[in-house]
Amino acid sequence: MVKLIKICSFCWLAALASCAEMPENAPTFGTTRLVADETLYPVVDALVSGFEHSYPKTKVQVEYLPEHEAFQAFYEDSTFVIVCARQLNEREVAHFKSKSLNPRTGIMANDAIALLINPANPDTNLTCESVKKLLDGTVTDWKSISNANQAGAVNIVFDNQGSSTLSFVLEKIGKPNLPANSYALKTTAAVVDYVNSHAGALGIVGYSWLSDYDDPECRAMRSKVKILAISPCGDKADGQFYRPFSSNVQDELYPFSRQIFVINRETSSGTGTGLAAFMAGEVGQRIISKAGILPAYKVEHNIELKSESFRLKK
Repeated sequence: MVKLIKICSFCWLAALASCAEMPENAPTFGTTRLVADETLYPVVDALVSGFEHSYPKTKVQVEYLPEHEAFQAFYEDSTFVIVCARQLNEREVAHFKSKSLNPRTGIMANDAIALLINPANPDTNLTCESVKKLLDGTVTDWKSISNANQAGAVNIVFDNQGSSTLSFVLEKIGKPNLPANSYALKTTAAVVDYVNSHAGALGIVGYSWLSDYDDPECRAMRSKVKILAISPCGDKADGQFYRPFSSNVQDELYPFSRQIFVINRETSSGTGTGLAAFMAGEVGQRIISKAGILPAYKVEHNIELKSESFRLKK
């Protein structure tokens, strides 16, 4: 009896020691905090749901912020993983290096910036040069685009003062600021509603908010606006106009495309590392493809066709 008690006690202590050594976070279980660019909300939300469904013992606490605030949170150590539309700059790399940290950056997807106009606006196809003139303030009335256009004064609207859509457009036009006829709203939905109710509006949004044709919210937004088709810029111009569909992004025909990154600065393989790997893995890339934007890596789609004899009814 005494021997049995000793054996049981040993087993209990071994089990207790095993539990004590088990980490709180690992790639497939535990909790992590993710900060994501709010212009990427629909696809990131789908990826987080897919990750938690695939690994039920994980929990991802997500906060969607404008680009500037998202990087500030990452910079100040309040999150280990960020999904964003740019890579770390030299100052940020030096900051993490000074703390003996080496954030790992992976390309997650290829997104685009969509330019929206009112449904009554007749100019749905514009050259890259015309778009740049609208965005830098050279053209401030739609009649300057075409005499038949009665939409009136151009009003440029975007989602947030610190948004990645704004920083992308400024880099594209080579200006530090948008012109005086530009206005920052609060959300992508607010931009869509503004464009829908103002004839001269030109909206700037992340395309992933509009790309999923199976999503009711995406379909509702698309029904309120038109998406501009734009010609390639400079030497790439071919006389054709392209919308931000994933096929046009892949062929580098749509000129306002951008890459999406996931940056992870965990020092060990925790839940954040598992999430980042999931986003770049096969399932994550299929979720991205399903959302209507171009995944970073090729996703195979196997279609099986069966040939069976049949008879036509008379």
